[in-house]
Amino acid sequence: MKQILGFALAALLTLTACDRSPTLPNPVESKDGVSYIPIDDTAFLIPEKTWLKGAGRNSTDGLVCCIDLHATIPDVQPWSKARHEEMYWQHGPGKRLDVYLKGDRPDQVERFYDIPQSIFSVSISSMVEEPSELAAQGLRKYRQYWPAYSEKDAERGLAQFGAAHVESRRRSAGKPMMDSAYYELLEDGRMKYFIRCNEGSGGLFEGCHLYFPVSKTVIAEVHFVADHLKHVVSMADKLSAKLQEFQAAGLAYRRTQSSNPNESKSGSK
Repeated sequence: MKQILGFALAALLTLTACDRSPTLPNPVESKDGVSYIPIDDTAFLIPEKTWLKGAGRNSTDGLVCCIDLHATIPDVQPWSKARHEEMYWQHGPGKRLDVYLKGDRPDQVERFYDIPQSIFSVSISSMVEEPSELAAQGLRKYRQYWPAYSEKDAERGLAQFGAAHVESRRRSAGKPMMDSAYYELLEDGRMKYFIRCNEGSGGLFEGCHLYFPVSKTVIAEVHFVADHLKHVVSMADKLSAKLQEFQAAGLAYRRTQSSNPNESKSGSK
């Protein structure tokens, strides 16, 4: 019980910073258990005790650079005392979505829609589609392939890294990289969700990252374990809808504040 109460108190009171900047004005406002958090070109109004984990601020100007939230799996519900133990295991990752809204990402948002490599700066020709075990969810699957390894590459590799490296690269050329898999969901020919999953020795505890933009400069990065890929599109839809709800409320609050500039901000943190 102490663990649960301590967690709830931390979620309610703590805003973790990218770099502590106590002398800079804090744009986050807290009132009646809800935080108004402006970030880049948008803003969110988020319940503190259940959805919000914290927000990071730039050390240079004090502005918010990231917002951290969490939710249950697979139903995408807020944290509660009743769900705490399943979300936060003593050993293991827990059944939860860790959600990071990252600001100042205009380049990533612009590249997000590139098919199939999205935000990753890799050659399109190195991404090869393969049969998807998640096709029923509409997800296409890609894997990155090792590029060709020429004699000139081998000469440079031999000088820099030695013969063992050259032999390894020659064996790998043209073969898939088995440490990661990429999934994408298209809607009207455009990228809607992009997912990268590690495929190492961790089995079902291997990590996956779901990406989608929430504004022109803010991108959502969602962490979960691979065992929950079977629910990923449903979870992404529910989470996206919830974030849109928080965003609409935040923008509405910002408009209200703009029209009432003298309104008290005594609840600011």
